[in-house]
Amino acid sequence: MNMLKQHMMHPRKCQRGAVAIIVGICIVVLVGMIGLVVDMGHLFVFKTELQNAADSCALAAAKELDGASDAILRAESAGIAVGQRNNADLQGTAVTILPDNVKFSATLSPNSNYLTQAAGANPATAQYAMCSLNRAGIVTWFMQVMGVGNQTVAAEAVATLAPSQTACAVPIGVCTQGAAPTFGLVTGKWYSGKFSAGSGGTGSYDWIDFSPPSGGANELKDLLAGVGQCNLPPVGTPVGEQGQVVGLTDAWNSRFGLYKNGGAYNATTAAPDFTGVAYTTATWPHADPATPENAYSGTPDSGSTPNYLAAQAARTPYQNSDPAGVGTPPFRISTVATHTQFGANRRIAVAPIVNCAALSSPTQQIPVLGYACIFMLNPINGPTDVVLEMRGLASSASSPCASFGLPGGTVGPLVPVLVQ
Repeated sequence: MNMLKQHMMHPRKCQRGAVAIIVGICIVVLVGMIGLVVDMGHLFVFKTELQNAADSCALAAAKELDGASDAILRAESAGIAVGQRNNADLQGTAVTILPDNVKFSATLSPNSNYLTQAAGANPATAQYAMCSLNRAGIVTWFMQVMGVGNQTVAAEAVATLAPSQTACAVPIGVCTQGAAPTFGLVTGKWYSGKFSAGSGGTGSYDWIDFSPPSGGANELKDLLAGVGQCNLPPVGTPVGEQGQVVGLTDAWNSRFGLYKNGGAYNATTAAPDFTGVAYTTATWPHADPATPENAYSGTPDSGSTPNYLAAQAARTPYQNSDPAGVGTPPFRISTVATHTQFGANRRIAVAPIVNCAALSSPTQQIPVLGYACIFMLNPINGPTDVVLEMRGLASSASSPCASFGLPGGTVGPLVPVLVQ
């Protein structure tokens, strides 16, 4: 009875130590919850970073799968080089990719059918590149209290080449020189000649109206000064022919950073390329006519003019000597600063391939046979001095047009896309 009274009179004495027990239990629960939030968040971020590395590895590798004998070697090297530019573990650790992490297959198949370069992947048939990455031994910070040890995360990506959704073309019809698939067009070779006036294809090109019978000169000017014709018609679609359209000269020259004084175009309305350097027989001499000139990335037999890639990197303007003979006094030549601020890839373009010999009048429609990747070599002073360098088919993975366009189309240049 006395003890009962003591309990009733001093209840807190009976509760001594209970708070400590409750706090201890709560701390364990709290640490566990923190572990779930922090450690799981850490693993999630790690997984995302590793996936980014796998995606970039697969995309870079797939871009090299052009069927050439060294395609697998190039694809493996590209995948490793690009993938390893990524970091993981909250961007604190470089991602390591080994040759065994990059595999190839002719079909989108189960992982067991993918082969590494060392295991005999076939460069002629490989169409899919797979990059598989994993990282073991990831230390958990809080969940160790709950008995959870080191963790492993993995990432995998498969990419291939597929037609792009959007490919913007200039309104120039490149005259076929032979049979498909190359149409007799040689990469690196210069093709020159006047535009036809509809008399049977007297030159190497013809102006092309993508939406006959509407359009006309104004539409073609807008395409040359703007981004070009996007959402290209499929191969086989009839297109129109405009003959000689002298008024397109100013729009053409805008891509070289040449703007006519008092004209309709300037760097803000018609962006120039990153360089305006012109390539002519004087600035890029080649003694052997059988050798492709390759002003895009090659070296001339003599002279000091940089190739196009080097000129782009330096943002070099059109030569003050006016080697293309456009008559510079009526034009403003863009400066290095203008090419730097407003420049874009404006001289590498997609163009339809057509049978110019089938043309008999300026209004006749002819089918698109394919799409070429062209390099615009020089500004012009009329439709009689157009010179273009062939850079291959637009759909070729080895052409500079292969990086144009958004994935998801049917007729655009081939671009690497993730499929898994």
